Amino acid sequence: MKRKEFCVRFLMPSLVIATVTAGGCGKQEAPKEAEKQVVALDPADDTESADSAKADGKAGQEAEPEGNAAAEEDADMNDDPASGQEDDGSSEAETEKVSGRKDGERFEDTIILEGMEETVRYEHVINQELGFEIDYDYESFERRSGSDSERFISLYDDMGNPENYLEVTCSTDDAETAAAVIGEELSKEYTITKSPYPLENAGDCIRIDASETKEGGYMPDQLQVVYIIPAGDGCRIATAHYAIEAAEGFGRRFAYIMNTLAVIEK
Repeated sequence: MKRKEFCVRFLMPSLVIATVTAGGCGKQEAPKEAEKQVVALDPADDTESADSAKADGKAGQEAEPEGNAAAEEDADMNDDPASGQEDDGSSEAETEKVSGRKDGERFEDTIILEGMEETVRYEHVINQELGFEIDYDYESFERRSGSDSERFISLYDDMGNPENYLEVTCSTDDAETAAAVIGEELSKEYTITKSPYPLENAGDCIRIDASETKEGGYMPDQLQVVYIIPAGDGCRIATAHYAIEAAEGFGRRFAYIMNTLAVIEK
C-alpha cells in the first residue's frame, strides 16, 4: 500500500505540470491569431482607394482642357486687331504733336468764344530762325515779322501802336531764369501770379498772369499773359497783350493760338 501511494503522489504533480504547460501554450497561440487579424487588409478598402484614385485622375483630366481653352481664348484676344492693345497704339499715334503742315498753309477749325462755336480760318507759320511754329487766325490778326520777333496784331488796331497782339521771341536763357527776369519787370506795374501751365503742342511751360494792378483791388486797362516755354537752346517767350474790355474776346483767341505753338530746332 505504501508503494502505490508513493506512485500516485509522484505522478500527480507531473499531470498538473503537463496540464499547466498545455494551457500556457494555448494562451500563447491566441495573440498570433489576433495579430493576423490586425495586420490583414480588408479587400473592400483597397477597392475604395483605387476607385478614388481613378476618380481624381479623371477629374484632373477633365479640368485640363478648360485651362487650355482659356489660354486659347486669351491668345485669340491678343491676336484680334480690335483688342485693347491695338487701341492703345492708335491712341498714342493720335496724340503725336507733329502738325505736318507747311509754312503758309491755311485751314479751318472751330473754337468756343463766349459760349458759342465759331469757325476760324488759320494760317500755319514756321519760323526757323526763332525756332517755333504756330497757327494764327488770319481774319482777325495781321502777321508782322521781325528779325527777333513775330507779332500777330489785331486788324482793328493801329499797327504802329497796337493794343491787342501776341508777340513771340526767343531767349538763350533757360525758362526759370527768363521767368524770374520777366516776373521782376512786370512786378513794377502789376501784382503777378506765376504757375506751371500745360500747352497742347509745347508741353509744360511757365505762365505769368499780370491782370491786377500793383496796388491791388482792380484790373488795369492793359493786361498781359506771358508764356515761357522751355527749349533745348534756351526758351521761347510768347506775350499776349490785350485791353481789359477785350479779355473775353482777344484773350480767348490768344489762348487758342498758344495751344498750336510748338518748339522746333533752329
